[in-house]
Amino acid sequence: MVFRFFLFIAIVLWSGQLSARTIVNVGLTSIQPPLVFSGSEERGLIYDVLAALNEHQDAYTFTPSLVPAKRLLANHQTDNFHLIAYNDVLWGWGQRGGKPSVNLTNGKDLFFQLKGTAQKNGATAQIGAVMGFHYAFSDFNAEKLGSMPNVSLVSDESGVLKLVEFGRVDKGVASEAFLNWISVSEPDVYAKLEIFADHPDHTYNRQFVVFPYAPITVEQLNIYLRGLKASGVIGEIYAKYGIEIPDF
Repeated sequence: MVFRFFLFIAIVLWSGQLSARTIVNVGLTSIQPPLVFSGSEERGLIYDVLAALNEHQDAYTFTPSLVPAKRLLANHQTDNFHLIAYNDVLWGWGQRGGKPSVNLTNGKDLFFQLKGTAQKNGATAQIGAVMGFHYAFSDFNAEKLGSMPNVSLVSDESGVLKLVEFGRVDKGVASEAFLNWISVSEPDVYAKLEIFADHPDHTYNRQFVVFPYAPITVEQLNIYLRGLKASGVIGEIYAKYGIEIPDF
């Protein structure tokens, strides 16, 4: 009986400690390996980073939700999202009052093809790309991308890789983060690829975007992120996915 009493007290205290945390609602904009593999299963680099944030401080609980980017852009405040995870503040968030955390990735979209394939340029090359994405070669215009006759569109970057693998297109375009993930998850496939890293389609950064009404400030979030980096926690997470940590 005494043991059960103390167990009950411990559970009550633990529950009280959890309830004392402030909830921070975090919006994730798309399934895009390795950042997000599955929303329902909460798998991917972003979920690992949020779990680490929850584990290494006790003032906030970071709660992720996977929501289409268009809905977040339109309804982020009415839907009560406080942060947007691993987006570039320049992708429409700054004009909505968002402020960036430290840069969490230095991103590039890179062209790639199978090794031994003759390189084609311009309109003669059939390119695999992701529907709805914004690329420099299509003037960052998703509608133009969909109308280009030399572009084959699929739903995600895994699909782009398959188009290249099976010779359906001359080359594909994918994020450096995705290609780095393939280097550790499918090294045999990665070894077949010629990647044009010196000539990216475009470059960008990813951060947590913090809105003015968020219960956590950019400054406090950066303190937590720098702490995770200094302790090696973020390094372990990133290494699992083949991602390099930027300086911050």
